[in-house]
Amino acid sequence: MLIATGAERPINAPGDGTTVGSVRESTVDDVTAAVAAATAALDDWRRAAPHERSAVLTRAAALLRGQADEIAMIHARESGKVITQARREVMGAATLLDENAHVGRFDAGYLAPTGALPGGERDLTLVERVPLGVVVCVIPFNFPVELTIEKAGAALAAGNTVVLKPPPQNPLATIATARALLAAGLPPGVLSVLPGGREVSAALCAAPGVDAVSLTGSVGAGVAVAEATARMLRPLHLELGGNGAAVVMDDADLDLVVSETLRGRMLMNGQACAATKRLVVHRKVAGEIVERLDAALSAVKVGDPADEASEVGPLIDARSAARVAAQVANAVSQGGRLVRGDPAATGAWYPPALLSSVPSGADVAADDEIFGPVVTTIPFDDDEAAVRIVNSSRLALTAAVFSSDLRRALRVAERFQVGGVVINGTNNYRPPVVPFGGVGLAGTGREGIGYTYEELTRTRFIAIRGVRPAGVPLGGVSHG
Repeated sequence: MLIATGAERPINAPGDGTTVGSVRESTVDDVTAAVAAATAALDDWRRAAPHERSAVLTRAAALLRGQADEIAMIHARESGKVITQARREVMGAATLLDENAHVGRFDAGYLAPTGALPGGERDLTLVERVPLGVVVCVIPFNFPVELTIEKAGAALAAGNTVVLKPPPQNPLATIATARALLAAGLPPGVLSVLPGGREVSAALCAAPGVDAVSLTGSVGAGVAVAEATARMLRPLHLELGGNGAAVVMDDADLDLVVSETLRGRMLMNGQACAATKRLVVHRKVAGEIVERLDAALSAVKVGDPADEASEVGPLIDARSAARVAAQVANAVSQGGRLVRGDPAATGAWYPPALLSSVPSGADVAADDEIFGPVVTTIPFDDDEAAVRIVNSSRLALTAAVFSSDLRRALRVAERFQVGGVVINGTNNYRPPVVPFGGVGLAGTGREGIGYTYEELTRTRFIAIRGVRPAGVPLGGVSHG
């Protein structure tokens, strides 16, 4: 249910400023009502049979598929994500919801091996996963449909109740996704939606009665939540920034490098946490890579996100585009060369850009994450230097290595201090079957089928002492 007593606010398309829709804003006072509703609904929902909870999610997945075109168009218009990507996101979210329903049905726990220790052989100890309680899910602007299901779907499957906070810039697709869950038969209070700005997020994450927070957003947002909840020792599931690197060895397949780099960098107009933001290229092939990338970027179609032919749309807002332009200018001032792209943004539009010869000491080579369609190439001379550049960022989410020598690639990959590494493919790799997440300032916890479920549950054991029959001591066995 939508809990909002504030003013109605228009939602405008970032590309041309036209009004897409409107949303009634929540207030800080609405936070108390939402948490109270979630708390009141918690006991019945967590005690419901797993197959009953999962049946609701399965019905919701079918509703999402039926509404995929409608929700995708809302998403494209309010966020700037091109329609082909928006549609894939909705369909992928429906599949993810089905998989979470499956996990909720069948993750029944296990028996602890008490017989492994003397004195425990007659005990029967059940280990089960139980919900954390009231879970706050804070959704980012770039993948709002997928991450609503990633977080809320897993939380609900486990028996938690959820308070969902949509992104303020583009809340409509998130709200449409939540409505599909509600229409599938969620009982009142099990899922509440609080549209609003940062003040609502801050109040919600720190509210009494909240048992856990799952947030995808900026490093600053994650740190703020950690500080606000430190006294409560509240479980935090945080997926934050990433300054992903792809290392290109001198023996790499350069055609593959270019195609994978564009695929990994242009997704959501360059606004993806795991995007290839640093292309670390061996100096022997750096010039050729830059030439090939320049040619490939010239063919990328920038246009209306609702157009099926568009490959890159506007950024989420004009402020974000201006920030990208400022970061590019800073990289140039520190020794990089702008091969392709404009020195300034036009509203929310910032077309694909290419930076070459960026020094390893430049800000963008470490922790200055460019959230936009900019390919940055950083030259290196040997494998040791490549490893140093990759590990120089505290936004350690994912990395990649391109090489025809798999032994060399593995040797280098094992030294990357990141959450995941891809060999001969973009580091922007997130199939739902892998434990996606980073280290350092990239966040805490892992997401994916089963992994998010584990993050939003805890183990509990129930031991029944002396219930098993006594065994026969081996020393007393007769061998005739």
